[in-house]
Amino acid sequence: MTKMVYGKNHFAITSWSVLLVLLKFELVRCVLLCCRSSHMEDALEIKDVEEIVEAILIRLPPGEPENFVRASLVCKLWCRLLSDNGFLGRYRAFHNIPPMLGLLHSWFCNDPFIPITKFIPRGHPKHNNVADCRHGRVLFSDWVIWFPMTGNTRELPAPQRGDNWNTDECAAVLCAVDGCDHGACQSGPFFVVSISLDEEKVATAIVYSSETSTWSAPTSLDLGFIESDISLSWMPGVLSGGALHFILMHDARLGVLKYDLGTSCLSEIEPTFEIQSARYDSHALIAPEDGQLGIARLNGFNLSVYWREVCHDQVATWKKSEVIDLKKHLLASDPMISHTELVGSVERTAIIFATSNIGTYMIDLKSLRPKKLTSELRLFNHPWALFPYFSFYNPPVGQVENVADLGESEMGSIDEESGESESRSSDRESGESDAGSSEGEMRKLMLEAPMMKQKKPKLETSSTKHRP
Repeated sequence: MTKMVYGKNHFAITSWSVLLVLLKFELVRCVLLCCRSSHMEDALEIKDVEEIVEAILIRLPPGEPENFVRASLVCKLWCRLLSDNGFLGRYRAFHNIPPMLGLLHSWFCNDPFIPITKFIPRGHPKHNNVADCRHGRVLFSDWVIWFPMTGNTRELPAPQRGDNWNTDECAAVLCAVDGCDHGACQSGPFFVVSISLDEEKVATAIVYSSETSTWSAPTSLDLGFIESDISLSWMPGVLSGGALHFILMHDARLGVLKYDLGTSCLSEIEPTFEIQSARYDSHALIAPEDGQLGIARLNGFNLSVYWREVCHDQVATWKKSEVIDLKKHLLASDPMISHTELVGSVERTAIIFATSNIGTYMIDLKSLRPKKLTSELRLFNHPWALFPYFSFYNPPVGQVENVADLGESEMGSIDEESGESESRSSDRESGESDAGSSEGEMRKLMLEAPMMKQKKPKLETSSTKHRP
């Protein structure tokens, strides 16, 4: 507890728990004033109060999940609303787009999750090589699905491979429900798509369904002669236009391998440009809108985007945009940057991720304003990828109700203390000590929920290159 500061016309209360108690008193006072009105038509019913409270709570910023727990401390009415499935559905519909709560990376370390909000995922996954993340689910390279919102995991059977498999592989996880808004669908059915490349340059795709718990029959595509230099990129794939797209290196040129989810067919989109030195030339697929596909290319500080466009003769081609000099934008943010590489993008947006010698940045291609995300992830000796984690926060109902019950008991003790006017000074002292102990218990419960910022462990580097 820090010291309270009193002014002439105002005072500042530094304890947010006491502030929540005052909010409850104010809410009860307003309801009583309305109910005591001489005109019965002016009196508020409980249903009207709930509608007013819901109109307030539904506007809580989705990118600040700690506000859910804090608002739940006001009273049981607020707690009940915040944990109601109907309200959560209306909350997701009101905000439409789920917030980005954190990032996951494919680098070997103790914890692959990097929070960019105060959300901390439940559980601690023992599998730390991330292959993909989408629709509230995380896929690890050893075929384990992790649900950060609940902490649950699900092990998948490893797909069967042919004798000519050369460990060149990429994978993706996605929701299996048509028309889903993907705001909080992590408990529903999902697909896992695995694409591998054998020594004979044949790409094979198979799909795992969580509803049947089986892998589908394989779909294959011959990519060329055995002498061709073909490989799959470690960079994340993107979902656009009902198809998954992955970067394909084909004879020193960069192309795209497409898997259509509707027809279960594999196809290759012709290469775009020659790949220069991997040290100075990095790439990332981008899909700003559904059905739109692009490839961002960063050579040093020169950024260019190749867009897939359909001409008037219905022939699709790659069209290069103007080259953007990121040097002036990044150096304005931090003059210590000496080199950058692309490590991923955000679907349905124009945002790319770029790592440097001093940290990792998020860059919006529309505004070109960089935002530093973390200093923990930097350029390493071998490549890695970055995956955004999007989801609306679902409050842990049991823990939130416990915290709300604690707030109710604290309110009762305060009511009793306010009625004892004869021992005001002694009650004030005991009230302060009780509030301190109650605040300590509330803080303990808050720490048990996946909400409060925790110290991240340092990255443990590995010298072994591994591609999921």
